[in-house]
Amino acid sequence: MKIKTRRSHSIEFKTKAVEQSLDSPDTVNVIAHRLGINPVLLSKWRRKMTSKSTSNPIATAKKTIKKLCTWLSVSKAGYYKWLKQSLSQRASENDSLLEFLKKVSSDEHCIPGYRKLWKAAIDNGYECSKGRVQRLLQSMGYRSAAGKRRYTGSGKKQGHITAENLLGREFSVDEPNTVWVSDITQVRCREGWQYLCVILDLYSRKVVGWATSRVNSADLVIRALKKTWDARKPDGSRLLFHSDQGSQYRAKETISWLNNRQVTISMSRKGNCWDNACSESFFAQYKKEWMNNLNELSRSEMTVQSRFYIENYYNSVRMHGTLGNVSPMQYELMN
Repeated sequence: MKIKTRRSHSIEFKTKAVEQSLDSPDTVNVIAHRLGINPVLLSKWRRKMTSKSTSNPIATAKKTIKKLCTWLSVSKAGYYKWLKQSLSQRASENDSLLEFLKKVSSDEHCIPGYRKLWKAAIDNGYECSKGRVQRLLQSMGYRSAAGKRRYTGSGKKQGHITAENLLGREFSVDEPNTVWVSDITQVRCREGWQYLCVILDLYSRKVVGWATSRVNSADLVIRALKKTWDARKPDGSRLLFHSDQGSQYRAKETISWLNNRQVTISMSRKGNCWDNACSESFFAQYKKEWMNNLNELSRSEMTVQSRFYIENYYNSVRMHGTLGNVSPMQYELMN
């Protein structure tokens, strides 16, 4: 049986090893391997010999300028020259601008974002970009109070109503104007987002009404509903209107408009996009077949292209597998 002998080290060796590890820029592992000892053992010696409870502890002395310069591979003259140099013009301008931003944000209770602070800086004679202002604000950890999202317990706005999922994914309908489904999508335009609300009749999958707006609100839904109602003239008591739980559909204005016409309201379960699969499918085709193939549009151009896709292609030409490979308009004429 081989017996492992324990290696002993003199106090002089230990002291030299600890001093070398304290004076060198190398890590404890590097020094330990260089001396042929275990890094854990060297760390133990360091803790013991630098402890204040030890008689004559080894001082973890401040590194001299000479040693620091040696570690950094710079000359002492270069270090002192760097130490005495004045701030650059850019750095001085940044300091001045940052002080101004701090003052303005403090005076306005940290409410304005970087765009408004940039505008204030420009109005006060500072020459700077929005990106520069944003970087300086980030460097001091600034965050607009208005930009902090606050969460409520329920996550639903007061006055908004949620209905049960009465449709239950029953997408096959035997008669027109008995089940309408609706949803909203957004399209990025040159001026910003433009929203499209569509209403489909599940009987023929036809887009029976639609509207666009730069604002995603209940007014957009009601405009689409009015156009659809005028065109189809349904019996409200026999109509089911299904949508997701978007705030536009749960708003008092939308609910009242539908209730006044005796329409039954149905809504998808929260987080279940498949409950409104037909509307989701339409938007997927709308973007894949049409909008994604166009260059960036203005809001008015987006509305024109949406009209062309819906009225001149989707409703009248595009074949649907669920309808026996005929278009929605052909299906309604055939039945």
